[in-house]
Amino acid sequence: MLYNVTGKKNTIQRLLRCTISLKNNPVLQKVVFGIKKYTKEQMWLDGLYMAESFYAEYAAQFHHEADFDDIAKQFILMEQHARDPKTGLLYHGWDYSKKQKWANAQTGLSPNFWARADGWYAMALVDVLDYLPQDYTKRADIIAILNRLATAIQKYQDPKSGVLV
Repeated sequence: MLYNVTGKKNTIQRLLRCTISLKNNPVLQKVVFGIKKYTKEQMWLDGLYMAESFYAEYAAQFHHEADFDDIAKQFILMEQHARDPKTGLLYHGWDYSKKQKWANAQTGLSPNFWARADGWYAMALVDVLDYLPQDYTKRADIIAILNRLATAIQKYQDPKSGVLV
């Protein structure tokens, strides 16, 4: 968006650096998309919000359609591993290595749900859908994840304020 507003070429260089750092994450091709070097085996709902919306817009703007597979993979992995079958909500974080002191030793999940993070994850899904082509093969998967999460969130909303409780 910044590039579209300013038209400054140095903005493209900055965007490229950010995108290269995402693509060069050594764990990305293996399993998860860690937002920082020290979280390379972890996924966080808020981390997906921070990175995937940007990554999808960049991929669409500069015609890097192959990147959509990496983007979709992260949402799919997060739901597969962090979705609680009982509530339908997603746990705040997942540690693939199951080594973090906060992680459950069997599942790698953080001990808590965080309503705000579930909201950020939902918003990231919505934002990414703006950039995924209508005929993209995993678009239906992303929509299904969003629908499951929206259904789960509705069950735990305060009826008066709409806030997740």
